[in-house]
Amino acid sequence: MSRTLRHAARGPRVHAQRWSARRLQQGLSLVELMIGITLGLVAVAAASTIYLANRQSYAQIESLARLQENARLAADLLAREIREAGSVVCGNSPGFVNLVSGTNTWAVWDRGLLGDPLHSGISAPTGTTAPLSSTDVNNLLVWTASSGYNPVQITSHSVGANGSFVIATAPSPVYNANDVITACDGVQTLTFESASTTSSSSNAVSYSNGASATQAIAAGGFLNPLSAHVWYVGQTATTGIYALRRLTVDKTGTVGANDEMVRGMKDMTITYLQGGLTGAPAGTDYVAANAVSNWALVTAVRIVLTLQTDDKVGASGITSTRISHTLPLTVGIRSRLP
Repeated sequence: MSRTLRHAARGPRVHAQRWSARRLQQGLSLVELMIGITLGLVAVAAASTIYLANRQSYAQIESLARLQENARLAADLLAREIREAGSVVCGNSPGFVNLVSGTNTWAVWDRGLLGDPLHSGISAPTGTTAPLSSTDVNNLLVWTASSGYNPVQITSHSVGANGSFVIATAPSPVYNANDVITACDGVQTLTFESASTTSSSSNAVSYSNGASATQAIAAGGFLNPLSAHVWYVGQTATTGIYALRRLTVDKTGTVGANDEMVRGMKDMTITYLQGGLTGAPAGTDYVAANAVSNWALVTAVRIVLTLQTDDKVGASGITSTRISHTLPLTVGIRSRLP
């Protein structure tokens, strides 16, 4: 075949190849572009859903872990103090002499605890530390002389109208005037008010109203101040967030420090088991504070704590609701158990 004929035969094929190459260089059509964008959006949406689900699960797990830590801490703080209600460093003493003046709560401190003190003599806090509600009776006053300070050993005790103790070392921190102090030797317990502020270099502690104390505390006994705290669920500066709070009160019921102990509290319900005169339980029913006839015979306290997460991490969404958890706690009073 001549060259002219070969070129003529090859012409249409070369033209088709060039036309196909030009089509490949033209890019995507509108339909193809829309399909690609749609698939990309589906992939992004799926990835976002997985991310948000993982984020919510992480937030829930973290908040639940914090809630459980708060529950353990609240239970430990309350149990430790209630367990020692009315106790002294020398253990149980059959004899008891009270020289504290007045007819306030402290004058019968050996009861050890008192239910609903914020509605029976102690002024309830107001403002950002107010109780959960004005009708909330779930608060508790506990006082003890077995912990919270550094006991000092008694060297000698002079009994009289103006009694005094000589102690082995000066108390630290010092005793302030009118502080309620306990002296015990395992046989008897004497409760009195310090006549003056002690010195960090003095080994003497004096008191007045001592004429009623006819038996001296033996050498080797101990002095230790009484501490009294009101436990309640109160507000915080953050709206909708509550905390287990602790008030420090003196012998007249005057409120001192108000400390936030555990955040994330929602409510606290307290009931009491009252024992008989021999210390054995008189019944098996835990009753509210207004049904207790003799606080010195209460042998156990049952508390139901309701906690909630600070953040809204409920199951229906990351900003929906707070998760709640209920923790029951029963504490026996050490000095009153058989």
